Amino acid sequence: MSRSDRGGVSRRQFIGGGLSALTMGVLAHRGFAFGGLGPQSGESFGMSVGRTSPLRHVPFNLQSNIVQGLPFADWFTGDDFTDQTGYPFHNTPPCCGKNAPEPSEHVRVAIVGGGISGLATGVMLQDHRPVIFELHEQFGGNAAGESWNGINYSLGSAYVIVPDPGSFLESFYVNLGLDRVFRYAGPQDPIEIGGQILFDFWTGAGRSPQEQQAFQRYAEVVRYMAEKSYPEIPLPEGKDNQWILDLDRKNFLQDIEDQMGMPMPPLLAAAVQGYFYSSFGAGMQNVSAASGWNFLAAEEFGRWVFPGGNAYMAWAMWQRLSQLDNHVPASSRPYHLRSKCTVIDVRLRGDAVQVTYLDPANQIRALTADYVVMANSKHVAKYMLHDLEHLDPVKHQALDQVTTIAYLVANVLLEEPVALDFYDLFLIGDETFPIDPALFELAPRIVDVLSGHYARPPVGDRSVLTLYMPLPYGTNLRASLIIHDPWIRYAEILAPQIRQILGLLGVSENAVRQIRMTRWGHAMPLAQPNLIADGGVELVQRPVADRIFFVNQDNWSLPAVENSLLDARKVSRAIRFLIGA
Repeated sequence: MSRSDRGGVSRRQFIGGGLSALTMGVLAHRGFAFGGLGPQSGESFGMSVGRTSPLRHVPFNLQSNIVQGLPFADWFTGDDFTDQTGYPFHNTPPCCGKNAPEPSEHVRVAIVGGGISGLATGVMLQDHRPVIFELHEQFGGNAAGESWNGINYSLGSAYVIVPDPGSFLESFYVNLGLDRVFRYAGPQDPIEIGGQILFDFWTGAGRSPQEQQAFQRYAEVVRYMAEKSYPEIPLPEGKDNQWILDLDRKNFLQDIEDQMGMPMPPLLAAAVQGYFYSSFGAGMQNVSAASGWNFLAAEEFGRWVFPGGNAYMAWAMWQRLSQLDNHVPASSRPYHLRSKCTVIDVRLRGDAVQVTYLDPANQIRALTADYVVMANSKHVAKYMLHDLEHLDPVKHQALDQVTTIAYLVANVLLEEPVALDFYDLFLIGDETFPIDPALFELAPRIVDVLSGHYARPPVGDRSVLTLYMPLPYGTNLRASLIIHDPWIRYAEILAPQIRQILGLLGVSENAVRQIRMTRWGHAMPLAQPNLIADGGVELVQRPVADRIFFVNQDNWSLPAVENSLLDARKVSRAIRFLIGA
């Protein structure tokens, strides 16, 4: 992420090149011009806007169930599947078929999905009064969060890479006020080895001379990739990107050992694998070398951590978009931010796009829009898109190549401060750390612990620990979040591991007020090799009839907030061009 010593263009400089002016003009716009068909008087969508906030207050009186002596909230937050036999949307919706219901309203832009991608697209098109549909009551997607006794903490997405001065991303963050609330986190996170917390692990201190040589060589390669050979994703326009495509054809494990000129010793491999499980939800042997370096090398330049993680960013965008309802009759609110609305069918209808959905009362409704942005996961979107197999059969096939990975997050609410000031602590243990992702099916484990309170360390006797448990590619663990009593199963898996973490940090078990498990069953796209090189991502992103557009972190199969924002910028610019505004 740094500038090249030889005057090359950094990833952050590329991000900023030529993108800031138009978008920031839109973001600064305050005088909305409203036209077209709006909400009918008295039409309500059944939700209070306040309840839809990406940052939601935890109830004062917490109700817990005791599991192995520890208090757990009595159900998951996050994805809430009502059908315990399978995933939603994995079949054709029964309501529509050839004849969709008649629409009752028309809007300029409709957005399906209220996570970072959908909210960012909405903010960039806010002067066109977008309507945003969100499946859950709470907006934010996997960047949602909670607030407990003044501590905001993340339920998923946790930080952004430090933006380059003058870049589009920096301008976007500043416009949302994020530059006033972040705390910097450096690249060197502590590592737990054998029950000890080490801050000098990456130096190879205390290891054999052969291992120290491997640690030194690893550090040299990381530095080189960060400063001299950083793979830009999205691919830089107008440049020779063949070397990035070649890198994408390899997995990260192959590439790092090729560049090191030696295999990684077991403990170093375990630590790097821990990072990949945490960041990608998969092992380095299953991740593209281009995508892997795009993440790992960028973090050499540090992170911005907001109160509540990226939920704070989602909240800032949600707050701005909720102001659109100031121009809507009170009886029709919320209008622009529609939560608990299940979109079941998206289809071309003449010169517009029809969106059919179930409202919060489970009634079928429909609207038409000039343009629709699918800001949800591709493996869900493909079941909503009517007749895509005939409209764009190549794209239809490409969507099947996008693999998503589940993970579990647990937030431990503590009535005691955590003495150690750290952001992210990786739990490696020893050389037996599972390099093979399939071993997680036998023994799922927490791979890292974040200080949920890091951005705003609390004053007093409360703190929050955020624990991440990946459910890696190639296992059946994704289904285990849905069937066979998943709540009690994962509470029992977590309880002994949480005890060990509390002991490691010197925190009393009696300080645990509650453990809150978040189930993200449809979270991370798998950044597997060849998707970029073989053109799969281009097909995945390709619009349908210049009416239906796609924005999501899985546009590049890369679980990065930055990519979501960049694609939101690209799509909003394309829609503005088509509108002529």
